[in-house]
Amino acid sequence: MILAGSGRRAGLFVALVVLAGALLTLQLRSPERRAVGLVGRAVLGLLLPAQVSLGRAADAVVRSWRALNEIGQLRTENARLRAEVEALRREVARLQEASSEAERLRRLVGFRAPDPYATVAARVVARDPSRWYTTLTVDRGSRDGVTRNDPVVTADGLVGRVFEVYPSTARVLLVTDPRSAVGVLVQSSRDAGVVEGTATEKLRLRYLSRSSPLREGDVLVTSGLGGVFPRGIRVGVVRAVVRSVGALFQEAEVEPATDLSRLEEVLVMVRPTAAR
Repeated sequence: MILAGSGRRAGLFVALVVLAGALLTLQLRSPERRAVGLVGRAVLGLLLPAQVSLGRAADAVVRSWRALNEIGQLRTENARLRAEVEALRREVARLQEASSEAERLRRLVGFRAPDPYATVAARVVARDPSRWYTTLTVDRGSRDGVTRNDPVVTADGLVGRVFEVYPSTARVLLVTDPRSAVGVLVQSSRDAGVVEGTATEKLRLRYLSRSSPLREGDVLVTSGLGGVFPRGIRVGVVRAVVRSVGALFQEAEVEPATDLSRLEEVLVMVRPTAAR
């Protein structure tokens, strides 16, 4: 029944449209074709709201289509801009890394080893995560003139010494390793002591005379005693002084001169063959 009613209404609408067209055609053919006539005006009055609605609907469809096209274009443009921004971020990161590396290398090149040492630049290629503050491996070995007990430094100060050598690599014992002991001088007073590793990021100054006027901020340098490290290499800075009652010596907590947790490049101080 509903379909039948809809069909009748559609048929009536089509008939009215045809009738209106016929009447308008007849009136246009008549001498007074400019006057629409009573029936024509009635038909036009019935059709005008539908025409206006259809026009508005058509305009809305056109606007929606244009909006969809614009949205598609904006999405494409946004994707392109995001890709460009990501590429620029990667380039900035690459340039920052290159700049940081260049600055580190510039500082290393500025290091002047005392006679008779020469320096061999090396990269850190491995570390043992379970012993972060004890050893590391560099990409230089016996083929490059590296030998056991060669001092290892950065532009900031002492790193440690070579304790195992292979043809193309070497293992370095860091100053923070408990097996490490370095004779030092307090730079201001010239009093002597020994710095030992603690397997942490800090060092321990021991065997310093109790009468030495040691203060926080004092700089410690290698004493040159023992034949391993040349004199005058910066070892660390005193951060806390410990004077136990009844002890013969005073001790101190020392911060290494070099940030050993962020080492990437180092210098191995090698002796000429004649001086070994």
